[in-house]
Amino acid sequence: MGSTSDNLKSIVIAATPTAPLLSHLLHALSHQPGITVTVLTRKTTVSLPLSSGHSHSHNHDSNAHHHDAEILHIETSFSAAELQTHLRKNDTLICYLEGSDLHLSADLIDAATAAGVKTFIPSEYGLDTSNAKVRELLHPYRMRYETQQKLKSSGMNWTAIYSGVELEEAMKADGVLGIDCLWASVVVFPHDRNLRIAVSTYKDIAKSIVEVATERRKVEGNEVWTCSFQASQDELVEAVEKKLERGLDRYEGLIEGAKKEANERMRRGYFDGGVALMGRVAVWDDRVGAWAGWKGVSEGGKDGWRDEVGRVALTVRNGEIGGDGGCGC
Repeated sequence: MGSTSDNLKSIVIAATPTAPLLSHLLHALSHQPGITVTVLTRKTTVSLPLSSGHSHSHNHDSNAHHHDAEILHIETSFSAAELQTHLRKNDTLICYLEGSDLHLSADLIDAATAAGVKTFIPSEYGLDTSNAKVRELLHPYRMRYETQQKLKSSGMNWTAIYSGVELEEAMKADGVLGIDCLWASVVVFPHDRNLRIAVSTYKDIAKSIVEVATERRKVEGNEVWTCSFQASQDELVEAVEKKLERGLDRYEGLIEGAKKEANERMRRGYFDGGVALMGRVAVWDDRVGAWAGWKGVSEGGKDGWRDEVGRVALTVRNGEIGGDGGCGC
């Protein structure tokens, strides 16, 4: 996978331990020789794939492939004193915070600045936070925007990675694609049928993060747009139908009706459900313009994306979707 930059010796990941991308990211980092990785989480019962139990070799046609990075897991209160201690003498901080942990980003920026961290990768890996209409619909993106504003005045280098829709999450019954693999149906919102949305697998998102963190991907400015592939809803549905060997029942969705229902869900305390439904509006409403940033973006898994969509559809249908990372070497 290439060598790590000479001036990069250590990486810290501040993460929500149950976040599904984390295991893929740790696996990708485990293949980077000559670096150390520290994972900071709140106290958790989740088992993380660390170096002592994860180091091994793969033999493909007699070529040995080693997991080389050292990975340490530290549970922390995320207090300023503890964060500065854990971040000191580290080059890069990768944030992958979700839900109620997202607010920790501001404290991490302060601690990273005080500890002399050189590069900060904030919790993004989704839609384009710079899009004001996306922020208007989705509260988490307002918090991400505030994080970016704070980073601008921090003095650190920072890179926001926009990877579009997460395929595995989007294919769940309440996902933004509107495809229900269990009941073989799809909700279709009014949109330009030629619209192609950017989609990334967990594996490819992890790869992009590692490329930025190890400086193997040269970045101009503070934002990177990346994806595994781009596809229309009809193309996505076709790939699912082929794998399930049956057609999907189609139901009409209404943009304004979805907004109203999403707001009502949040008002009644069902915040995650409201955000999930509002996410469909952000993805499919042409007036939002969520996909302008991906025009001309190189697609990492372009050739085999239909097979990947079919594979995920089948795992969702069988109730097997997860974030174990696999090896995939």
